[in-house]
Amino acid sequence: MSSLHAELKINRRHLLLGMSALATAAGVLQNQSLAEASYRSDVVSNFMFVSKILVTHELNPLVGHRIYSALSDVEEQFDHTILAIQDIIIKNPLADVEHLMPILTDMKLQNSALKIISAWYSGVVYGKYGDHVITFEDALMYKVSNDVMTIPSYAKSAPNAWNATAVPLLNMPSF
Repeated sequence: MSSLHAELKINRRHLLLGMSALATAAGVLQNQSLAEASYRSDVVSNFMFVSKILVTHELNPLVGHRIYSALSDVEEQFDHTILAIQDIIIKNPLADVEHLMPILTDMKLQNSALKIISAWYSGVVYGKYGDHVITFEDALMYKVSNDVMTIPSYAKSAPNAWNATAVPLLNMPSF
């Protein structure tokens, strides 16, 4: 036992050198992760810029980040596709999606634009190896008619509202 204790003897110099090496390594790793996070946020902001042209609704940034992540998993080089669509939007001052789609002559760009629109409206990203369900409650297909219809659910009034009483939608005419 004493030989093991003698081998583990650490002096102050070795301890300080080891701690400074660990601190340096942690700093390098943190800088790499911060650089990756800032790149990620730039790409997501580019995706949201393109999405706001393709979908003319108020878009939830959290849902947008999740849609971007799912689409980048499904499509190869999705970042380059987003940048290409963004460049076309910037070069051609367009008002809306109706003017953008005829300009997208490359089928890959056009298919990606349609996937983005579909993901925002359905809340699902469809992939070759499986589907990614992004959102149900924030899917835009339910926002269009939310003044006259509730979102389909087994709950009484809305998703996650199990105890609430159903809200009357419109005044129904009486005959």
